[in-house]
Amino acid sequence: MKPSTRRVRRGAGIVLIAGCGLATHVASAATVDLPTTLPNLVGGGIGSTSSYAGASDRMLGAVPGMRYVTSTGHLLEWYGPYVQYDFGALTGLQWGPALSLRLGRKHVDDPVVSQIHDVSTTVEGGGYVGYEYDHGGALPFRLRAALTVLTNAGAVYTGAHVALNGSAWVPLGMRVFAGAGLGATWVSSGFNQTYFGVTADDSARSGLPAFSPGGGLEQVTSWLALVYRIDRSWFGGAMIYYQRLTGAAADSPIVSQRGTRNQITYGVGIAYAFR
Repeated sequence: MKPSTRRVRRGAGIVLIAGCGLATHVASAATVDLPTTLPNLVGGGIGSTSSYAGASDRMLGAVPGMRYVTSTGHLLEWYGPYVQYDFGALTGLQWGPALSLRLGRKHVDDPVVSQIHDVSTTVEGGGYVGYEYDHGGALPFRLRAALTVLTNAGAVYTGAHVALNGSAWVPLGMRVFAGAGLGATWVSSGFNQTYFGVTADDSARSGLPAFSPGGGLEQVTSWLALVYRIDRSWFGGAMIYYQRLTGAAADSPIVSQRGTRNQITYGVGIAYAFR
């Protein structure tokens, strides 16, 4: 199915289609041969992802990315709809505030899910704490782990969601770098009820059974990526990102009857590194 213009515009806000994620990974890759400093950079990418959480329909999108080290040595990262500012060190302990734009669910193509309550796009706020390790030597590699907590203070959903993510990057040669990551997300019952619940009115309109989910583990994630250094400043890359919905989210009839618990995002991107 060819995506509509509306869906392509909405795709610009999807987290972690390659390119927004690429911006992070290019920075990590670049430090393999630039060990003294992390470069500033801007980048972007295009890719394909699910049109909403749990959907089997897909859409195209484009996302920007930026990584900027301030004169005081703090790190600003902006990847698509997600922004964070590090008050810690460039390596070692990292912590700071985070903001995210979470897309809603409106005007979907599925004729049944379109009868389920709309979900508005909302801004989330919170913070993160993490640790980054940069290993030099004969086989350099970079490890990063972070715990992020976000909420929208009840504007669209109640409660919060908590994500734990880790990544690793290694060089495969002078110009090629490989990365991989794992993650998991826990959510409140209010989050699941908004994005995966089916109210009595929803059931009457759509024919799906009513469903009132609790909180818990919402998804586990993994990704693989390759980055190619075109020259000292330009990098290109590709990524595939897999989400498997679990628990109450996977049990929702929105997912189990009209969608899929297996969500795949893939794309390509380019980034420019500068001092």
